[in-house]
Amino acid sequence: MDEQVVVLKLNQQQLELLDNTVARGVAPDRASLVKLALREYAAQREREAAGRAATAAAAGATA
Repeated sequence: MDEQVVVLKLNQQQLELLDNTVARGVAPDRASLVKLALREYAAQREREAAGRAATAAAAGATA
């Protein structure tokens, strides 16, 4: 997969949330945590799209 640059503009509270999550050991650093979050978000979107496609196909089959 090609690497893409993502620029985030976060406020102090958001940075603290990232730092607290890193401190809990979810990821080794902020960048890794953001990458993890983006991967999880993309996977969820794919699951939702697959679910919508299956629902549409089922509706078409019963119509």
